[in-house]
Amino acid sequence: MIAKLAKSTACFFVKNKLVEAEDEEVYAYGMEILLSTVFNLLIAAGIAIATNTFLPCLIHLTAFVTIRIYAGGYHANTHEGCMLTLIAVQSLFVIIIKTVPFEMLKMCIPFMIIFSVVTIFRFAPVAHPNKPLSDSLKLKLRRKAYISMLLWLVFTITFMIIGKCRISFYSAFGMFTVSMAMIAEMIALRRENRE
Repeated sequence: MIAKLAKSTACFFVKNKLVEAEDEEVYAYGMEILLSTVFNLLIAAGIAIATNTFLPCLIHLTAFVTIRIYAGGYHANTHEGCMLTLIAVQSLFVIIIKTVPFEMLKMCIPFMIIFSVVTIFRFAPVAHPNKPLSDSLKLKLRRKAYISMLLWLVFTITFMIIGKCRISFYSAFGMFTVSMAMIAEMIALRRENRE
């Protein structure tokens, strides 16, 4: 769906001489990425607004995105698969914060922090075989993943110290989600290598 819409948009640009014909594929790819991002943002915002969890979802997804962009992790094979994964993860997050007693969630924060820090420091970045990384790029991404993770670690611990543990949980869950996405991608890569 997204690929077809992006292709038709690029074709429209070419027909109206807004883009050169030889650049059509480049514009189609760029439009596909843009549309995928916009749809994912709309889905995330829709779930957050519909469940009255805008701030928790904003913190969780911001922590997730700002670390994952450097640390890598699971990639769905299609844009639709990516959207479904987002819906599943965000829905799980909302269900957890709405149904699990907060005292139990509060006890999970140290575990999520430790697990995330160890996973990110040990494995970042997790690259997909379709997008191999040079050694220098891996080093740059690793450093940026560490910096991003450390900033969120400081954020999480600061809010724990000042007694705003719900906010700490939201950010810790974002870091935990990144580490689980990294592990999921590593498992998928091992399966592909065995086949």
